[in-house]
Amino acid sequence: MLNAKAFANAAAAVMAVWVVACALLAYIAPGLLFTVAQSWTHTMNLEAVRSTFTPNLGLLLLGLISAVGLTWLTTYGTIVLYNRWAK
Repeated sequence: MLNAKAFANAAAAVMAVWVVACALLAYIAPGLLFTVAQSWTHTMNLEAVRSTFTPNLGLLLLGLISAVGLTWLTTYGTIVLYNRWAK
């Protein structure tokens, strides 16, 4: 049995690090960030959706809170279901 709260806390902490790192990269090297995103989409051209504005602190905090919260809820729900079905 996995501890759902501990696992969800760990996953949320890792997501928080990713979101902060991504935000910093968007400020420091937006071209690199765009190139990485383009490499993940293979045959899609992302040039049309390239951002021309820098998000403000409020948007960054909203993104951090929503990404971490959704990660925690998804992980917690997955582990609870896993533990229930693994019995």
